[in-house]
Amino acid sequence: MNAIYLAFDVINLPKAIVGLQEIGAVGCNVTIPHKEEACRLMDWLSEEARESGAVNTVKFEDRLLGYNTDVSGVLYSLELLDLGQVDSVLLLGAGGAARSVLLGVRERARKVFVTSRNIERARKILELCVRLGLDAEAVPWTERNSYLEKIDFLINATPVGTEERGIPINPALLRKGCYVFDLVYNPPRTPLIEEALKKGCKAIGGLPMLIRQAAEAEKIWFGVEPPEDVMMRAALSYLGVRYEV
Repeated sequence: MNAIYLAFDVINLPKAIVGLQEIGAVGCNVTIPHKEEACRLMDWLSEEARESGAVNTVKFEDRLLGYNTDVSGVLYSLELLDLGQVDSVLLLGAGGAARSVLLGVRERARKVFVTSRNIERARKILELCVRLGLDAEAVPWTERNSYLEKIDFLINATPVGTEERGIPINPALLRKGCYVFDLVYNPPRTPLIEEALKKGCKAIGGLPMLIRQAAEAEKIWFGVEPPEDVMMRAALSYLGVRYEV
């Protein structure tokens, strides 16, 4: 395929999107912290983007088309986890990624506790929970660890753990048998995933989600069916990892 994928640090998202259109880009991905703002800039939204209020994939046509392929990545990860119905979920983070997660768990969770360093953001995301029919509650960040012994599923939708920096909870409090999903993909096995496995949890990192959302984006841009096994091998090679995740 005669195409190139480039990464840009962006401060002003509207100007960046105009600039990409001017140089003839087919589309772009949008990541932290721009997913919610991108949603407001689109002329058309897919169902997942509209429901979540977040866009991670944009296609440039005669208008701006906004998609949320993260939702496909979340659903795929939950399948790999073999997650059925759970009573309670603790969701760390309240940004665009967290919104995608909520769409993925809405059919599987009875109760969701949302926590964020910014409690107002956690409270704001409860509006989405109501629209999705989820029973949800905002939890102060300082109280997050007190929920670990009573929840069935822990999801980290924050950047904590990227490049092995830190762990977002006290792993000693994780309950054996709890499911853990860490959206961080670099490293593929974050400190949170390592600790969860030691505690007897069923855990998965963010790399399968990354690959699936990227494959879905490529379908949108080029109408092709990307080989996800090749994409996974390339990602693992780039990250210097030899084991399967």
